[in-house]
Amino acid sequence: MKFPGELFSLMAALFWSFAVVIFKSLSSTISPFLINALKNTIALICFIITMLILEIPIWNNVFTSKEYMIFIVSGFLGMGIADALFIYSLSKIGANRIAILNCFEPIAVYLFTFLFLGTLLSGIETIGFIIVIISILIISYEKDYDDIDPIIKKKGISLQIIAILCSGLSMVMIKEILNQQISNPSIIILIAVLRLFIGFIISWLIFLFQKNKYVLLSALKEKKVIIKVLASSILGTFMALGCWIFGQTYIEKLPLASILGQTTLIFILFLSWMFLKEKITRLRLIASIFAILGLFLSNYF
Repeated sequence: MKFPGELFSLMAALFWSFAVVIFKSLSSTISPFLINALKNTIALICFIITMLILEIPIWNNVFTSKEYMIFIVSGFLGMGIADALFIYSLSKIGANRIAILNCFEPIAVYLFTFLFLGTLLSGIETIGFIIVIISILIISYEKDYDDIDPIIKKKGISLQIIAILCSGLSMVMIKEILNQQISNPSIIILIAVLRLFIGFIISWLIFLFQKNKYVLLSALKEKKVIIKVLASSILGTFMALGCWIFGQTYIEKLPLASILGQTTLIFILFLSWMFLKEKITRLRLIASIFAILGLFLSNYF
């Protein structure tokens, strides 16, 4: 394994997997949109503290107006919309379904790299992607063993696919800029903070449009809830996002970074079974095998 890109991507996947399990456990107590707003807020504070400790300028005018616009749109799509839809879907359909659906992300990345960066797919890569899509169809039409309403399940799956498309596009948008800063870690961190700041604004705007928002905030009175919010935010947005953006930078092939990120499938299946008592049904196991096989074919042949 090459260092550090691949290692950063795997660390991001592990941190994010633990956070997903905590997010899911929180979703029965606290609004998914409040979770998203809080995680972005806490992570942003952590990044700013880190930048101050490392003496990284919080504002560095090294980017063009066009690049700043790219960061704004990327942050809006990835940290604002995609994460909000992700946590909402997670609260409805569970962690292990989400993990399998997320294997669609490398396909989304490939589609956008083809459209915007001119990357072409080989025949075997196309077959790999079709296999991943089959795994998504298996999950979509799986018989429910956890009393999820079919309409809610389809809505959750649909919204998660939209989230993946938004996230994939947000990755592709910043890839060339990241490549230009490969020898400048402080600028890479600044890019992460700029995107997160946009996500911070969007996530709070989404929450403020909710009804009974003051009632929803009352859930934060419980000490256990606060500890979970802090832990998931530091793991899932601060540490995972930090590792993720370095993985995106130091891995030459963007889809490879995305594929390594999908090791969350293995982590989440195990962690959700252990801590959330979510069932690993035969069909979910088959779908997971299909997803891993599809990702393997799309990258290694």
